[in-house]
Amino acid sequence: MEPIKIIFAAFLVFAISIGLPAQADVREVFMCNYLDGKDMEDVMSARDFYVKQAKKAGIEIPASFVWTPYKTTATSDLLWFSHHENLAAFAATADAGAASPEMTAVQARFDSVVKCKTAIGTRNLIFDGGGLDVTPPAVITSNACNLKPGVGSAELEDLWGHVRRTLGGMDEYKNGVFYSHTPITSNSTTPDLFLYGVSDTVTDWASKRAAFGASEAGASLGRHFQAVMECNNSLWMGQQVVPPQE
Repeated sequence: MEPIKIIFAAFLVFAISIGLPAQADVREVFMCNYLDGKDMEDVMSARDFYVKQAKKAGIEIPASFVWTPYKTTATSDLLWFSHHENLAAFAATADAGAASPEMTAVQARFDSVVKCKTAIGTRNLIFDGGGLDVTPPAVITSNACNLKPGVGSAELEDLWGHVRRTLGGMDEYKNGVFYSHTPITSNSTTPDLFLYGVSDTVTDWASKRAAFGASEAGASLGRHFQAVMECNNSLWMGQQVVPPQE
């Protein structure tokens, strides 16, 4: 695989833009399984080597996050996401890494620990409660969604507005953010979009779920959501493994 890179996390989430804004946040995701005898300690050792080699090569690497399974039927041992400011920033980092002997060694190091499939997409912020306070690992709710026939950007914008109005009126969601991830690379089985959010703890996640379920506004939003797309959801634990470069 290439030096590993990733997505992000929490409870009920709704978001996306169909199409690729020129300056959209771009994120790489690696869906990985450990090689025999390897574990997260080996991944973090490879991460340390990655950071060291990038510094030696003079390459600014993107902030990255790792998700590990919590309550999910997914078969990946971990997901690694790397965030780039836009498509141009992703391309510059990719080309610099490919031309660097130091980063070629990083590739080999990760390949000795995990086997990964990789993809790239754009990330968009749908809702920000304004008070997110998370002590890692965060609880991540991830939704893999397919749009229903006839749904386009106008219908999605209506839904996102409904999301912001509804969640913005619930105190429980002040400690929460929600994003969409729209694939750029895909195959016939890739969902149309992924929706995800972040909660501090399982208790925090459960309080969001309870508040949403008990609210008439939440029920209305749920019906709106179901009219627009169908999703499968899962829970993960997430943490930042490479901070933003200063």
